Formats: sequence, structure tokens, C-alpha cells
Amino acid sequence: MAGKNKQIQKLKDHHEYLNKKVAELTEDRKTDRSSESKTILMRLKKTKLALKDALARAKATLTK
Repeated sequence: MAGKNKQIQKLKDHHEYLNKKVAELTEDRKTDRSSESKTILMRLKKTKLALKDALARAKATLTK
């Protein structure tokens, strides 16, 4: 049970980190409209969404 809590906290921390990076890159996109920055931003957003889904699954298995 404690291992699951650590896993959930690790997922939360990583999601929070990605959230900050996405916010930074979104701000940078106001001046840098290159395709490279768009690709990076899209990849980070997809990773963030995948982490959110994994976090929801982990919480669901913990409450069962």
C-alpha cells in the first residue's frame, strides 16, 4: 500500500513538473513560433495527459 502511495506521489510530482514546463513553453511560443517549439510543446502536453491518465488509474486501483 505504501508503495502505491509513493508511486502516486511520483506521478503527481512529474505531472506538476510537466505542467510548469508546458506553461513556460506556452509563454515562449508568443515569440518563438517555430515548428520545433510547437512539436516539443505538443509532445509535453501528450506526456502530461498520459501521466494524468496513469494517475487516475493508480488512484482507482488504490481505492478498490
